Amino acid sequence: MQEHQKHTVHIGNDTYNYVQFESVIDFHRFVDSKAEMMSPANAARWHEVISDTHYQLNQGTDWYGDPQPSSVDELNRHEQFAGMHLAEQLRPKMRDHLHPYLEHLDRKVLPKPKITYNDRGLGIFSFDRAAMSLQRMEKINLSSPLNKTSSQLNIELGRTKIVTTVKKAYAWFENRNSSLPALRLYLLAGGNASVEGNDMLYTGLACSELVAFLEQRNIPVEVNVLAGTSFQGQVTLGVVCVKRFQDKADLNQILLMSSDPRYFRFRGFKALIALADHWDLIIPDGLGRIEEGMGEGFVNALGGDGFVFGQRYSLTDAAREVKEIIELYRLTKLNGIFN
Repeated sequence: MQEHQKHTVHIGNDTYNYVQFESVIDFHRFVDSKAEMMSPANAARWHEVISDTHYQLNQGTDWYGDPQPSSVDELNRHEQFAGMHLAEQLRPKMRDHLHPYLEHLDRKVLPKPKITYNDRGLGIFSFDRAAMSLQRMEKINLSSPLNKTSSQLNIELGRTKIVTTVKKAYAWFENRNSSLPALRLYLLAGGNASVEGNDMLYTGLACSELVAFLEQRNIPVEVNVLAGTSFQGQVTLGVVCVKRFQDKADLNQILLMSSDPRYFRFRGFKALIALADHWDLIIPDGLGRIEEGMGEGFVNALGGDGFVFGQRYSLTDAAREVKEIIELYRLTKLNGIFN
């Protein structure tokens, strides 16, 4: 197994022990391997989690979201977000909630690049647009894709002479800025025991809308999920990269790792115990707590190079978090590029 380096950072009286993982697969391998060789005390804690899960499933519970998992074995194999049907129901509501704000940004602050056409030779020549009104000086064959491609090449190479009445035949992106500052995002995973299973969904769903908005404007985004807990006066964290700057967002991975109760409340618990064991700590009964401001404290301890999407368990709170992160990005990163 790959050796994962231990890191510790401090801010004020708070201590953060963390391990970085380059992918979800890397994280799962670490947790599953570590679970096979934990200390007796932590191994006993994991067996308590398994026993308690058996009991809850037999009694019937919505703690793991809807629908209820059928068995512990199903939870242990769970690697695909199971609440996509709920996500699709909530997505239009989330977009409606965000629409007035995002529409204002699109018009006034961060416009989305759009294709426009010009007659000044700026951008890429659009054969399809020019072909809407070609005047033949020589015969042009558009009868098949192959013939069309051949004709296009001959025109571009100057072998075939054509005239078009379409003046604006060059395409380029208006409002495109290729040098906007990158944004590193951290999502705090899961929730404490009192949180309803399905309410965890809002964080991942709102984050995916935020990432989509930024990507459409050519803003590079990295997304890291923080799987962690606080106990004995310190925090242990796994920092899992679910989207690199150069990657397209994978909605399944973002939702699974940040907002899936059936993942967090079984495999996520396994991860919390494994991380504690990695630091030679004994995790307490209840597995510690997610403290208010834990994610912000960690990122500040790293030097503040990142934005934290905290756990938000309602539509209104999650939408507000999107707005706050965009405003903070505009004020601190854009630094007057847009007014």
